[in-house]
Amino acid sequence: MAPTNDDERPNANEKVLHVWSKPIAEGDQVPGLQGSDKNPDGTPRGSKSAFAEAVSMIKKEDFTNVANTPCARQGLLTGIGAGAGLGGLKFVIQGNAAKSANWAVGFFLLGSIASYEYCQYQRRAEKIQMKRHIEVVTQNRKEQARKLAEERREQLRIEEEQKARNKAWYKFW
Repeated sequence: MAPTNDDERPNANEKVLHVWSKPIAEGDQVPGLQGSDKNPDGTPRGSKSAFAEAVSMIKKEDFTNVANTPCARQGLLTGIGAGAGLGGLKFVIQGNAAKSANWAVGFFLLGSIASYEYCQYQRRAEKIQMKRHIEVVTQNRKEQARKLAEERREQLRIEEEQKARNKAWYKFW
């Protein structure tokens, strides 16, 4: 779950949009690392390289769930189509299988990356648009509630005026 308070630190294993959207503040540092614990280039002493750390985070489940990753399926299919189509075209034109295979792999990578990034761009744009729609709906509901409360107040005022008008100006006792 996402932290309920903005000051609360999120769990490192959380994959929540709220947590991802928060920028890293200057005061946010890895606990236990002080200035003296770092090499002159700024990396922590005695730690693995960034590449080794990145590789150590990869699990078998990451490869089995690639199809469940948003935009990955579309990117891979687009890359396969681009690689096969342009690699085959290169083979028909030149007749060299090795060069055609290289071109096919290159266009597979280029097509996959381009399609994946475009899909991610569309998702971000859709998310921003949905936030705007939610803000507009919320604002409209607040405005409707304000108008309704204003109408009720006006109706109560009119009723009180009618009661005051209908009240007799005399009293028997």
